[in-house]
Amino acid sequence: MIYLPCAQGSGQNVLVNAPYDDLQRQIDELVATVKSNRDDIEGLTRRADAAQDRADDLEARSVVDRELIAELQADGTLRQEHIAELETALASSRTIGAALGILMASRNIGQAEALGVLKETSQRTNTKLRDLAETLVRGTEISA
Repeated sequence: MIYLPCAQGSGQNVLVNAPYDDLQRQIDELVATVKSNRDDIEGLTRRADAAQDRADDLEARSVVDRELIAELQADGTLRQEHIAELETALASSRTIGAALGILMASRNIGQAEALGVLKETSQRTNTKLRDLAETLVRGTEISA
């Protein structure tokens, strides 16, 4: 124990329990440090949670983006297939037109009648119209 003067000139001394006061001060400092650290931890936890939420959002967006890319790629594939079909149809149309011209010239008939002859022959022989037209055009090219 330590005696400390109470006030100047009063002549009285105060008994102070120095080790207790020192321990109390250390405890108070530790409590303040723990509180400060707890606040820091809570702040870091909030920031980590926010970062995790952002990461989750980005992951969800990336899943949607991947699905969209897959759809666009599939759409592009379908478009390529559709383009190929249209090119085939265009070539068939030209071949059928040439076959109609051959029939019109060789039989001295109109376009509607030539188309009727081509359709009737296609049905009778169970041959696709475009295949029949191609055979007619190739046969004419060879003989010409």
